[in-house]
Amino acid sequence: FITAKSDSARLRMFNMSVLITDDFMEAVKADGPWELQFDGKIYHTVQARDLWNKIMQATYEFAEPGVIFIDRINKANNLSYIENICATNPCGEQPLPPYGACLLGSINMARLVSNPFEANAELDQAAMQELVSTAVRMMDNVVDVSKFPLEAQEAEAKAKRRIGLGVTGLADALLMLGLEYGSDDAARQTDRWLH
Repeated sequence: FITAKSDSARLRMFNMSVLITDDFMEAVKADGPWELQFDGKIYHTVQARDLWNKIMQATYEFAEPGVIFIDRINKANNLSYIENICATNPCGEQPLPPYGACLLGSINMARLVSNPFEANAELDQAAMQELVSTAVRMMDNVVDVSKFPLEAQEAEAKAKRRIGLGVTGLADALLMLGLEYGSDDAARQTDRWLH
């Protein structure tokens, strides 16, 4: 599983991740053994640190598998009183319980810049605020009208209404205002916009 993505012809459209528990990390720190088990049956015992190093090497070389610190996510989950996180969406932005679903969208910040590359270039923050409000309302409506493959998915989506609104075009918007992406000025401007 760990090296499955090393063959570029296999599993090309899949994101793969491993759930890392606190117990596993303790075994890594102690350089102790780790039992590979499924459904209560132990299939093999390996050195935890060797397994961790293999995961890290594959992540470095192929950007897969992703690593999800599942115990930490569950401890930080503000809905832990009614759910147990067991996975994330394919790109890892949203931790999910069984049958969980999330709806993700983004605002193109570059489209909100007027007079790009000019001395009077600016991002229309009032338009951004209105766009964000509209997008959140629209995404919430999408949850209501979506067709889910399973009833359990629909119930989970409608009960918790997980949506995520991000941004795209940030580097372009900053450049249009004469700010170098990654600079201190750009970071301060980004903080003001996203506030």
